[in-house]
Amino acid sequence: EVVVVDEAHISVAKTYQRVLKWLGRSGKGANRGILLGLTATPFRNFNSTETEQLAQIYANNRLDDGAFGDEITPHEKLQADGILAHVRQKTLDGASIEPTQKEQDDFKGLGGGVRVPSALLERIGQDVDRNRRIVDDLSELCIEHPDWPVLLFTTSVENASVLAAQLTMRGIKAVAISGETETSARRRYIEEFTNGDVQVIANHSILTQGFDAPKVRAIYVTRPCYSPNEYQQMIGRGLRGPRNGGSEEVLIVNMDDNIENFGTQLAFNHFENLWKAK
Repeated sequence: EVVVVDEAHISVAKTYQRVLKWLGRSGKGANRGILLGLTATPFRNFNSTETEQLAQIYANNRLDDGAFGDEITPHEKLQADGILAHVRQKTLDGASIEPTQKEQDDFKGLGGGVRVPSALLERIGQDVDRNRRIVDDLSELCIEHPDWPVLLFTTSVENASVLAAQLTMRGIKAVAISGETETSARRRYIEEFTNGDVQVIANHSILTQGFDAPKVRAIYVTRPCYSPNEYQQMIGRGLRGPRNGGSEEVLIVNMDDNIENFGTQLAFNHFENLWKAK
């Protein structure tokens, strides 16, 4: 009997643990059988305790570890085989923001700064010069490549609407969606995006997981993101290669924001040691 867990990085959640225990795959005396977890982010951000728990659920066994030998990493092999797209990165100047004392306190309350407080994200999204740089760059890209589907991750619901409106005024077919968008409207926008009738979808925290658009050619991450899991989920929307229904190359555009007094860096391999068999 095989149990397959998709988005396996969430396996530490209580709901997942209850299901795994019911299936005999968790707790003392568990019938290990075959438990296979699928995820692009086999860690829990910067939480070493939760990452160790996650690794233990799967017997500290990372199947990609050395899967293609020592000469090439898994993602390099998958890119060479056309399963994953090659990545071209670009950075735009962001904003220089000094958090208020309350915002700094909120940083700590959200898990040591892995997440940015919503109030601060909204303030960043109201920076006129920052928005202009995003719209200028996106407009240039869309005019040069009118057939490129583009995903735009914004700082807030309001910011998504503002950027989509500004792009529309420049003749770019753009829409904004969020958790507040009616399901029927969201479904229609995504269908139009898939069909090429809409070129840019601006969204806030809605298309990070479970969204399938393999033809995406560019992703703009315009919100400060300190969570390795969340960041990889966002850019993962455009990482399908040609043999996987996607493209040979995807453009990833990041914003170089400077949030003073807060310098946490992304560390995608921060917990590699926890996946070594003991």
